[in-house]
Amino acid sequence: MGHKHISTSVNALIIGILLSFIFITPGKAQFVDLGQDPSSVRWRQIKTDNFQIIYPDFFEKNAQYLANIYEKLYAHANTLGTKAQKMSMIVRANGGVSNGNAGWAPKKSELYTAPPQEVSDAWLEHLCIHEFRHIVQYDRVNQGFTKALYYIFGEQITMAIIGVYIPMWFLEGDAVNFETSVGKSGRGRSPEFLNEMKAQITEKGIYTYYKAVLGSYKDFVPDRYTLGYYMVGNSRIHYGTSIWQDALTRVGKRPYGITPFARSLKLTMNEKRDSLWSSKHFQSLFINPDSVKKVNTHCDAKRTLYRDNFSELQQIWKQESDQINHTFDTIVTTNKLYTNYHYPTLTSSGEVIAYKEGLAQEGALVILHPTGDEIITRTGTMYDYKFAYNDATLVWSEYKSHTRWTHGGKMVLASYDMRHKKYRRYPTQENRYAPFAVGSNWGFVEVDKEDNASLVIVDNTFEKEIFRVKGTGDELFVHPSYDGQNNIITIVVSSKGKQIEAIDIHTGKRTPLTAFTPYEIDNPIVVNNQIIYRGAFDANNSLYRQTTPQQFGHNALTSKFGLRYPIASPDKDSILFSFYTSDGYKPGKIAFSKLDNKPIENKTFWIADSMTRQENWQFELTSDSTYASRKYNKTSHLFNFHSWGPIFPDADDVDVDFGLAASSQNKLSTLFLTAGYVRGKGYKHGNWQVKATYKGLWPILQLEFKSGRDDDFTNDYAIRISGTQQIDTVRTTYKFQRTKGIATVQFPFNISRKNYYRSITPYVKYEIQALTGFDFKNFYLLDHNRWTPISSNNPYTSVIGKPENIKLQVMRYGLILNNQTRMSSRDIYPRWGQRLEIGYEHTPFSGLDYGNSKWVEARFYLPGFWTHHSWTLYFGHQLKSSKTLNYYGNQINSPRGISLSGYDLSTLRISYAFPFWYPDAHVGPILYMKRFTAEPFFDAGWEKNRYHDTTFQSYGIEISAATHFFRLPFPINVGFRTGYETKKKSMFVDMLFSVAFTI
Repeated sequence: MGHKHISTSVNALIIGILLSFIFITPGKAQFVDLGQDPSSVRWRQIKTDNFQIIYPDFFEKNAQYLANIYEKLYAHANTLGTKAQKMSMIVRANGGVSNGNAGWAPKKSELYTAPPQEVSDAWLEHLCIHEFRHIVQYDRVNQGFTKALYYIFGEQITMAIIGVYIPMWFLEGDAVNFETSVGKSGRGRSPEFLNEMKAQITEKGIYTYYKAVLGSYKDFVPDRYTLGYYMVGNSRIHYGTSIWQDALTRVGKRPYGITPFARSLKLTMNEKRDSLWSSKHFQSLFINPDSVKKVNTHCDAKRTLYRDNFSELQQIWKQESDQINHTFDTIVTTNKLYTNYHYPTLTSSGEVIAYKEGLAQEGALVILHPTGDEIITRTGTMYDYKFAYNDATLVWSEYKSHTRWTHGGKMVLASYDMRHKKYRRYPTQENRYAPFAVGSNWGFVEVDKEDNASLVIVDNTFEKEIFRVKGTGDELFVHPSYDGQNNIITIVVSSKGKQIEAIDIHTGKRTPLTAFTPYEIDNPIVVNNQIIYRGAFDANNSLYRQTTPQQFGHNALTSKFGLRYPIASPDKDSILFSFYTSDGYKPGKIAFSKLDNKPIENKTFWIADSMTRQENWQFELTSDSTYASRKYNKTSHLFNFHSWGPIFPDADDVDVDFGLAASSQNKLSTLFLTAGYVRGKGYKHGNWQVKATYKGLWPILQLEFKSGRDDDFTNDYAIRISGTQQIDTVRTTYKFQRTKGIATVQFPFNISRKNYYRSITPYVKYEIQALTGFDFKNFYLLDHNRWTPISSNNPYTSVIGKPENIKLQVMRYGLILNNQTRMSSRDIYPRWGQRLEIGYEHTPFSGLDYGNSKWVEARFYLPGFWTHHSWTLYFGHQLKSSKTLNYYGNQINSPRGISLSGYDLSTLRISYAFPFWYPDAHVGPILYMKRFTAEPFFDAGWEKNRYHDTTFQSYGIEISAATHFFRLPFPINVGFRTGYETKKKSMFVDMLFSVAFTI
């Protein structure tokens, strides 16, 4: 984490920062709301001594399958040398997302069971194996001093220690190694996964460790899964499995150290590197071997390991790529940044259409031109880039969010009519993938919520079903196509492997065309009576062609870093495809007559095979046991207290307070509860807090209670002189007890469409507040324009208008409308966006009447003069009915450098944001800088109160940097704002700090 001189107090501070982050950070971090299933779902559970599976009742058959998978995983030893402790697995089977996560606060794993259009192992096996490894990792850390802290603070402390000390690349890379070594395929045997790093290292060189780990806005950087796979796997080859066992053990036993993970790596490397250096091969990787024989400091260990691994791999990969020569034509594109072109498709008019996405492009179907691409239409989120073209109509599969439930969205078909420029979406209760044309009709893969797959053909209206054939067991159809006559040609993936199959669209007869293989194969098409498909037999992505039944055929075309997506030209004379480079997938073309006819040479994935030998067993279900299941009662499982200690997280206010608090989050993530005594905003001396949020119904219900002594307040009061009628004005400070209860009801509606995120959120809030125990002290009298303290024997006896106990009941109503385009990696703000909020609050019940307040605020995002530049316009107006009382706070923003007060307020803010530097530079292990942004602004404000009507103006600039501190994965934006306020004719400077809670 840093140099030797960093003290343990600094280290403790880092842990404190991480504790703050992990409660409100999506992804692997915890105290997180990852969403809910529809409230109508009925849940069941399977409980054994090793695990608990909580699943929807319709998923019973697959739940039994999952139980057999986990029983097998728990029964075997593993290369981390740890037996996994009991864990709860939550099955999310209602949606269209294919993913998983595992965490420790609360301790559970979530499985998103919709199978993707990928050709790895059977999806549920792959998913369970990968997430199970995370469980083992966490248990390996939860030992020694960490386990003692776990009993004191709960599950939060384990995740904090993991977050501070263990790189994300290790957690994911180790899990990818496990899925590869235990499964039949895994990403370690997928050229698609492997070639991103291979191309970057070979063509662009080895990036710094900081850039490789923390990413870049300037260049494409392979993600932590890819980086971690090579780091973990190649290191295990050289140092054995103990290198990672020891590192996790040291973190668990010595989390009070400065860098226990890196310290362990240093010890292992210095112990075994001497024997490696005896190899001339290893020495030849470095220009000056003598300078890097030893790891000098703890913080050098991870960087040295990174350099060692990729220096070696770079030499190997260069030798491999030098042996491959391109024999095809490249279709010209113009992009300076990393950009992918998927599924280049030639139309009858000679135009090439492709799906384009990259650092500067959020995803769109485009027509390729030598001078620049023409956008046909942007799309919604696509998890598989396959689209189909027929008769000026484009069809693809994109994600459609459920109006309310996070885990209720589906993958649906969408189309775009190029003649009439019309976009349509076809919602359904099942997930639909991989569309293809069948004459004038359309075919696709359909998967229901029980993971049963079917091949379906519908008419050109997408309403009438013409043909359907169902898969059996865990079969999944991948990337089918029509042969132009009577058959659908498809890849079938199951626990047996992958094979090519023909399905007669008249009889439904299924005919296997090849045997099963563990190698990846996909995208089969028929061209001139031959099947062309992508395969990984040569440990690279190449095109193959099959001419003889039951055989995989011959190698037809290859490239340095693989190629994919074969599509025949309309006249069948040529094949279009995408080939990978360090700048992304580029479109290529070759005449059918020029395809090679080389014999298939099955090659191995040497890192994957080494990992398999080390793990020493492969997953295979040999039994089909039936486990007892019973109803899972949501009501009796509302509470799940998992953490306690010095932290009070508040995800809604993006805030963390310190004190003594306990936190509960039930396993279905419907009830969130935090209670304790903490030091919070506005409560200098601490306060009792309880906050509960229930999200198991369509409306989101929230109750909040706070009670404590408020901080010192200052106000001016009239005061009477003893024995006279004379009245003076004094300034006094005072305290009081504030007790507040708030009940909120929100009605969220997600109406996202295409590439627009859209939501409507009406809300109602009831607040009851009691102000008691007013304690006045420290009176000051205005004397010669100065406030001077009044002596203790002052003649003033009574405060006129001194507030007594106050009880307030406030109702607040609001409506938030949001609409914005999806952003690319490089965008600072959305290209187009609007956010509107209108609100009204008043005191309608008995008690003090503070009148009412109403407000409206709007924010607009507009494209700037160049790419990634953005205009932002903000307008806010608030009107308070009372001109004297100011109970209602400001609900709108003030101009920068100014604080508006009064009963009639308006603000206009205009700014223009643009990036001006992508340094990808680091300052030791402390700071890594990715992008600098400038945002000049001009603001105006209007304020009306009892005394005056004033106009304010300010202008200036904000300079900020997108950074990472201490190599932590959380992006932090830091900077400053400087400006000039014209009313007071004064300069102002503010510090800027924000955390993007994504990793």
